[in-house]
Amino acid sequence: MSSYNFNNEIFNQELAVLKTAMDNLKNLKYKENELIEAYRNLALNYEKLLKFANKSVKISDSQGSELRRREFEIRNILDNSNQGFLTFGRNMIVNKEYSSECVRIFGRKISNVNIFELLKSDNINQNVLYQRVFEEIFDTQDIERKFNLLMELPSLLKINNVYVNISYKLINKDDIRDEELIMLIITDVTEKKKSEEQILFLSYHDKLTSLFNRAYINSIISQLQTEACMPLSIIVGDMNGLKLTNDVFGHAYGDELLVNASKILLSSCRSTDIISRWGGDEFLVLLPNTSEQEVNRVISKIESTCSNFDPSPIEVSISLGSATIRDHNTSILELFSMAENKMYNNKIIEGKKIRRKIILNIEKALIEKCFEDDGHTARVTSMAMNFAKALNIKESSNEMADLSLLAYLHDVGKISIPSEVLGKKQPLSEIEREIIKSYTEIGYRIALSIDEPNLAQGIHALRERWDGKGYPNGLKEDKIPLISRIVSIIDAYDAMTHHRPYREAMGQSEALEELINCSGTQFDPQLVELFIKEKLYLN
Repeated sequence: MSSYNFNNEIFNQELAVLKTAMDNLKNLKYKENELIEAYRNLALNYEKLLKFANKSVKISDSQGSELRRREFEIRNILDNSNQGFLTFGRNMIVNKEYSSECVRIFGRKISNVNIFELLKSDNINQNVLYQRVFEEIFDTQDIERKFNLLMELPSLLKINNVYVNISYKLINKDDIRDEELIMLIITDVTEKKKSEEQILFLSYHDKLTSLFNRAYINSIISQLQTEACMPLSIIVGDMNGLKLTNDVFGHAYGDELLVNASKILLSSCRSTDIISRWGGDEFLVLLPNTSEQEVNRVISKIESTCSNFDPSPIEVSISLGSATIRDHNTSILELFSMAENKMYNNKIIEGKKIRRKIILNIEKALIEKCFEDDGHTARVTSMAMNFAKALNIKESSNEMADLSLLAYLHDVGKISIPSEVLGKKQPLSEIEREIIKSYTEIGYRIALSIDEPNLAQGIHALRERWDGKGYPNGLKEDKIPLISRIVSIIDAYDAMTHHRPYREAMGQSEALEELINCSGTQFDPQLVELFIKEKLYLN
């Protein structure tokens, strides 16, 4: 009997009783007892009973272990499913939470908590809906009605700043449970919700400025063309100097210019105005319930804010045009056209003033970047005017204006050359020399972008040589523009007689001797002779 594996204390006691009975049967003193056979049958049957009980216990223990293992696996799966499961009955008290996700979402244990407390929100109508639906589900016997009621409940909630999707399930009575339950399956969809909101935001907003974009304006135009929005005004704006900023300072500064423009519009317009980036350098403002006088005040504020805004790197300038309609039957497309025409007219009128401001900003940036003292431009300009007088160039002539502008902006292309190359003290590498040589091409493009073609040609030819061995086109003698020949002499003289990071300044006589040595090869010999003879280098 020792082979029996009874783990239960009671079974061990019964096993001892059986052993005593078997020992009695072996005792000879009971051999003649008339009840011995009945006693033997009883003991043997009891032995069978204990064997059967032992087998049942083993099966039960095995099934219990399997059930515990399966329960652990299911619990583990639920805890890692990123979903919360809870059930409640007619009393509306949560009887069980089936996964740790419930604790994370609700921030606490939720067993024995009222379901209305868990789902309570600032939306009073939603709270009332939950109470009505849950109570009616437990009151009605109509199964189809129960399912229809569940369909009325919201599928997306915000709980403790977490967006959750909720599925509702009915659990009917069974042999073990005598009450109906409702199960909530709760899924955290916060990240998905954020992604959807980001996608929606980007679909209706400009990524750079965060203003509304063209797609958004197109989606709401029909809503604005109503009597309730009249009078409706519109402002069309076009950035000045964006292409030039991109060309001179790089696209990062161009982007900064656009962002600054958007800040100005946001600070100058009202909360009811709809501000958008309409295109690359165009802005559009829609102003519902706004008269001509009111929109003009908004425009004045935008212009004033632009003037007072810190230039980085150049002053923010926006050409503006506006239009107003009072009748909702008038097409908004006509409104756009009227405002755009006014804007382009203003841009033409303001063009010269705007270019002048841009040039002043470029001059400041050149002084900071090009390692030249702030008197270089003034000296070159002064000597150029001396040259013009010596050559009898009329002060009011276009040639005089072109020469003056070239003297002022001859180095403009250097703004795009890295500072470490411009100021390098050691000999330049072949690649660095090519970078330096590119400044006339860059300056040419910059001059064209401010609508100065003669300036562009003058800059492009600054490094041409009288003997035709210059760059970029190998122009020779009088094929080189006169203003380029003049400024190249003046620029060389001023550079030689003033300190640079890569060399010390020469004396006046030494610099003049260098000009004479290069006369007829690098420089126009007649202009060099005039420069020295008339002492045009003296300011």
